[in-house]
Parts: sequence; C-alpha cells; structure tokens
Amino acid sequence: MLGGRSAVGVRFLDESVASPLLFLSSPYTGRRAKVARRQRIFFMDLSKPTDGFRQGTGLRKIGRASVSRKMKWAAYFLLGLLFCPSWGEGLNSAPKFSEELRNKAADGDADAQFQLGDCYFFGLGVPKDMREGASWYRKAAEAGQMKAQFNLGGCFHEGMGVEPDLMAAIQWWRKSAGQDYAPAEISIGDCYIFGKGLAQDEEEGVRWFRKAAAQNYPAAQHRLGNCYYHGQGVRKDLVQSIQWYRKAAAQGYRPSQRALRDLGDNGSD
Repeated sequence: MLGGRSAVGVRFLDESVASPLLFLSSPYTGRRAKVARRQRIFFMDLSKPTDGFRQGTGLRKIGRASVSRKMKWAAYFLLGLLFCPSWGEGLNSAPKFSEELRNKAADGDADAQFQLGDCYFFGLGVPKDMREGASWYRKAAEAGQMKAQFNLGGCFHEGMGVEPDLMAAIQWWRKSAGQDYAPAEISIGDCYIFGKGLAQDEEEGVRWFRKAAAQNYPAAQHRLGNCYYHGQGVRKDLVQSIQWYRKAAAQGYRPSQRALRDLGDNGSD
C-alpha cells in the first residue's frame, strides 16, 4: 500500500504514465521534450529494482532544479516518447493550432477537440490555459475519444484545469481502458496495486498490466518486471522479471535497460 513495504521499486503513479506511463495521453517528442529538458525535470529512476518505495517520492531532481507537484504530471506528458519512441502513430510532432483546427473542434470533431485541448493545455500556438485545455478534453472524452478520456482522468487526478477528484479520474481512465488504451490500463493497474481510490488488489493490478503489456507497451512490461522481481501480485521469479525487462528494453525503454544493467544481465540466456 502507499507508504507501506517496498513494493515494485518505486511509486508507479509518478513514473512515467505515464505513462510513458500513466497520465501519458499524447506522448510527443519535439517541443515538449525540449521544454522538459530545459526545465530539467525527470521522472524518478524506475530502473533499479531494489530501490525502495516511499510515499511522496515521485520524481528525482537533477542539479538544483525543484519540481512542484503539478509539474510532476506535466513532465509525464512532456517526456512521453523519450521512453517509448514506437508508441502510437502520428505522434512524432505536437499538434499545431490553427483556425481550421478550432473550427473542426467547434463542429464536433472529437479528434480535433483532443488536439485543441493539447494546444491550450501546453500552450502550443496559443496562450497556455489548462482550464480551456481540460474543457476541450472533456468535450472529446464525452464523444468517446480514448486519449482525451485518459487525459481528462489525469487532469482530475492532479487537479490541473479542474478540481481534483480521484474517483472522477478513475472513472475516465476506465472508459479509456475500456477501449484498450494501454496508458489507461496501467493507470488502473497502478490504482489497484497501491489501493489508490480502489480496494488494494495486487493480483488485479497485475492483470491490468498484462492487458497493456499484451499490446507491447513497454511501461507495462517494465511494471511486470518489477512485480515479478518483488513478488507483488505474482510469485517472485527473477527469470520472468528479466524477461519482461528485456521486452521493454528492446523498445528503448531506458528504465528497463538500467534495471538489466543493475541485475548484471547482458541479454543472453
């Protein structure tokens, strides 16, 4: 549970995503990644399977940079594809604000609403306005856009653009996960693993991780590696742990690559 025994090495909910890990809605490179590097914000090192888990320990600081609570989740978005370059299609560049995009969104195009939400949320081509961004995410989410549902859940989780509401976050993540969106599936899994908003059920958490891992999603594969290493929701199994780390590492997922180095694994059986 949160603040309890060392579980999977780190606090999943601050990985990432977002995850990518949780709260990883639209993982882009380019400007977002540059902004993250410029702000020197990085996610907590998830690579060392022996790292202890402590409540409230989400991100590590680089140099003298300080990280506010809200910026933790923003960093989730910003760093998405640095860990998962193969995730999704058409995500190699940030959306570009235009009157055409605004008009399409106003006409009810859910994908355009989601992209417009990104523009406002991150200040891409327009003044940054998280409330306006969350408003467009909601419009798209209500129309069934799975990435917008995931983003809106993240907004509710962190109170960014909306009032914080954990149960609303879980509700929107479930809707997104119902469409097999892997980042949302691991978000639900994280909640079960740590009993955050849901009754703690480590086996159920692992089940959600497997659903996302079946889509070859490296953040989920890394989580499974952690679970097998620590025996959380499954029986401890170092061989299985290394196999899952390898799957994620093969996609360039750096936390898994570092975990394998720490375990002395050179990739050979």
